[in-house]
Amino acid sequence: MILIIGAGLAGLSTAYHLGNEDYQIYEKEEEVGGLCRSFRQDGFTFDYTGHLLHLRHNYTKKLLEKLLPHCLRFHFRRASVYSKGVFTFYPFQANMYGLPKEVIKECIIGFIEAKEARERLHHISSGTQNGLEISFRDWIVYTFGSGIAKHFMFPYNEKMWKTDLNEILSEWVNWSIPVPSLNEVVGGAVGLENPRMGYSARFLYPEKGGIEVLPKAFLPYVKNFHFNKMLIAIDLQKKKVWFNDNSSVKYDYLVSTIPLPELIDSIRDLPISIAALRDGLRHVSVLDINLGIDSDNVSDQHWVYFPEPEILFYRVGVYSNFSSAMAPPQKSSLYVEISYLPNAPLNKADILESAFEGLKTCRFLKSKDQIIVENVLDIPYAYVIHDNFRHKNLPKIMAYLNSHNIFSIGRYGSWKYVSMEDALLQGKEVAEAIHG
Repeated sequence: MILIIGAGLAGLSTAYHLGNEDYQIYEKEEEVGGLCRSFRQDGFTFDYTGHLLHLRHNYTKKLLEKLLPHCLRFHFRRASVYSKGVFTFYPFQANMYGLPKEVIKECIIGFIEAKEARERLHHISSGTQNGLEISFRDWIVYTFGSGIAKHFMFPYNEKMWKTDLNEILSEWVNWSIPVPSLNEVVGGAVGLENPRMGYSARFLYPEKGGIEVLPKAFLPYVKNFHFNKMLIAIDLQKKKVWFNDNSSVKYDYLVSTIPLPELIDSIRDLPISIAALRDGLRHVSVLDINLGIDSDNVSDQHWVYFPEPEILFYRVGVYSNFSSAMAPPQKSSLYVEISYLPNAPLNKADILESAFEGLKTCRFLKSKDQIIVENVLDIPYAYVIHDNFRHKNLPKIMAYLNSHNIFSIGRYGSWKYVSMEDALLQGKEVAEAIHG
């Protein structure tokens, strides 16, 4: 029997691709979706922060066409960056027109110097230096130069990651951060827009219902759910697990999509050599502030980045620009993201006041805009930190788990910076591995 822990995208995809195999799905919540869920409040629909579908593989495109025929709307990204008191198109590095002239000059010169340095020293923007992983900070300087690093890349990423960028590796950057050519940098600096660069330039989002329509689309094809079941313990020798209601079940294979540290905590009699690695796995948490606004023209952007430290949040998204069904008529809905480290939780009351002030400071909210709904969600696991410890020790953890027929997948199960599409594909891959 195949036991799947967690009914988020990775768990649902695993069950879907197992087909008629004998599997059971155990989920701690009352419904499927994991963080890919939506909820409704006073006529507004909110997600558990922004979830957009960026598809790069034909297989997932065909899968979603099957699961959600005519339900997803295609968007060209409208995103910007607020810095130096102005809004510029995203990505910053290719759309600097409108910034102070001295900032543009510094960024262009730095980009050219970095390009020349790479050519001289044979540095490439693949995240490696002489075959070794380099730090995220070094990658930024080698790739974009000191100006773009100073005015956007350093402050934005330091705000979001809450971690010294020298401690983060660059192994995850290739698919996520757009790297323009010199021609694109110069063109963007003089007003030739480059708004559709990078993996997020196009995305899909449900016409109505919020992002939860995606996990719910699996329900006709997936069975054997057990809700309100939180994993408590695993006995590797007996191949048996226990849940919060004292129930237990045996398995032949176990597919876990819960955060890897929690999976490690649940295993009884874990070798010290593996258990000792648990506390070295680092991540960032996020406070997601969902707002309903009594105005239908808050912004025409899908999302905006805020690199400067004076403003508390690092990103604001507009749900109602993903789909007009996310808010009542003549209203708008937003999400505001503030990151923090797990050992430094935030005071929600103070945070809300600072967030509202920040929205007004950057003119995202105008004096006439009234907040009529607010909801704060705490997301304990948001971003995995790709550091040297993870790079060295994650393979050891996964090899140990695999040797006991345990597969840990999903963004927090695989302990990897992955997209929703990646989570779906991981489910497919583990099902195929079990099939043999």
